[in-house]
Amino acid sequence: MYNLTLEDSFLRRFEQSVKACWNKTALVEYNQPGITYGELAAELEKTVLWWRAAGLQPGDKIAINARSSAGWGKTFFAAQTGGFVAVQLFNGFTPEDTMHLVAHSDSRILYTEKAIFEKMDFEAMPQVMGVLDTKSGELLAARGNFADIYAQRDAIFAAAHPNGLSADDVHFQDRPLDELCALMYTSGSTGNPKGVMISIRNFSSNIQLIPHHFPYKREDNYVSVLPYAHIFGLVYDLMAPLCYGMTLCILYVPPVPAYLKPALRDYKPYVFFAVPLIINKMIDDTIGEFIRSKSGAAKLADYKNNPDFCEALRTIFMNAFGGNLGLMITGGAAMPEQLERLFLEQLKVPFVTGYGMTECTPTITLGHKETYVMKECGEPVPEGIELKIDSPDPHHVAGEVLVRGHVVFSGYYKNPEATRAVFTEDGWFRTGDLGTIDDLGRTFLVGRSKSMILGANGQNIFPEEIEVVLNQLPYVQESIVVGRNGQLTALIVPNQAMLEDQNIDADTLKSIMDANLATLNQKIPAYSSVRGYEVQFTPFAKTPKGSIKRFMYK
Repeated sequence: MYNLTLEDSFLRRFEQSVKACWNKTALVEYNQPGITYGELAAELEKTVLWWRAAGLQPGDKIAINARSSAGWGKTFFAAQTGGFVAVQLFNGFTPEDTMHLVAHSDSRILYTEKAIFEKMDFEAMPQVMGVLDTKSGELLAARGNFADIYAQRDAIFAAAHPNGLSADDVHFQDRPLDELCALMYTSGSTGNPKGVMISIRNFSSNIQLIPHHFPYKREDNYVSVLPYAHIFGLVYDLMAPLCYGMTLCILYVPPVPAYLKPALRDYKPYVFFAVPLIINKMIDDTIGEFIRSKSGAAKLADYKNNPDFCEALRTIFMNAFGGNLGLMITGGAAMPEQLERLFLEQLKVPFVTGYGMTECTPTITLGHKETYVMKECGEPVPEGIELKIDSPDPHHVAGEVLVRGHVVFSGYYKNPEATRAVFTEDGWFRTGDLGTIDDLGRTFLVGRSKSMILGANGQNIFPEEIEVVLNQLPYVQESIVVGRNGQLTALIVPNQAMLEDQNIDADTLKSIMDANLATLNQKIPAYSSVRGYEVQFTPFAKTPKGSIKRFMYK
């Protein structure tokens, strides 16, 4: 693990990029005017100055509760460069939950969206000085002299910089490596949100290690589609591109193919980070009709003898990403085996996956094209983390993944009990994930320790392993396996697009799912046999990163 110093601070790296790329476009929302690194620096400085004039003190907290946008990014970086704490709140939280978390985090300013704030009660957040619309900048509510200070923000900046801001004027203050700089409230899949305390060290280690593994290069553009209220989106889609001087294009609208493909075509990214759901939609839009047809499916199954067909599909798919794609990275949710095989074996798409958690800001393991194999989630990153499997035989017997290092958070805000529960006595963070590791360091996850089901004969059953098999069967879109009265039941969401395309009625669907259940039980150990199933047509509720909220289904 590398020794971090202030020279490695992500703030210094960001400052270097601002100065070196002063006249280069830094930030743009797709189809909207962009701003240069110099203009971004000026906007950050203006924001910090008027925040201070309004009474904010170092370490005060600014909550952000909005969809990803240029305004979101500016607010976050203003908090970092000004010595404050950014509080990330998922814009999918209910208004009641958001107000509770704004209070819990001691936030003094709230950046949100007008439509969201209209459902809140400003009087129920008495510690908040003001509320602003993240995108438009409209002041939505204020107390004391906050509105007056906000109205004077241009004059405050002009007084401090009568000749404007130059590159030589930019000096972001150093912050101690272990100083709190962000709180991230996770929606999590195991219960109520927790405020993960993130330090300068945590962010800096992640930003430092990224280019050692993934080709983030100043000369390239980056297309951002992930939510910044989720740690993968924040670090990989917002912070890293700007810290390395790239031009960052924020899609802003939903990342469906109709919106995403034009942005990819125009900006031609070399690196693209997405969750499996987005990739699946792109596959359906570009080559879905070919791989779902009987002849196409047969050719893919016999891909070694159909190289021209596979190359044609690869060309169509890669061109949809702008034709310059050198690496596609996914994380945040499990990669379906069928999709992984399509990329790695059949189409040879340059693809890897990674594994991380909010508590590790987020990086634990990263895959590498040269050694990547099916079902792995990458190797531990030596720059920022140590990893071990709590098992007598880590190569063959799954155990809990334990980690420690620069990327690991210090604890949950105002929750010492929860903090103590996730750390061992000698300082290892308990991820709650179960996995194995091979001789090359490749890590393979088998499930969550909390979702493990104890079988009738005492055998440990990992429902995720069953779901991987079930999700490959005909017409299954996604599934969850739960324990009921000592038996396993599968909750299945069918692929409704395929049902409609092929005019599958209810009776035929039942026959298909009955056959699927029989096939499933032939493919898995007898002790983990699934005794029944339920079909539901509403997709499972998910966290911001796309993980199913298992605690909602019993």
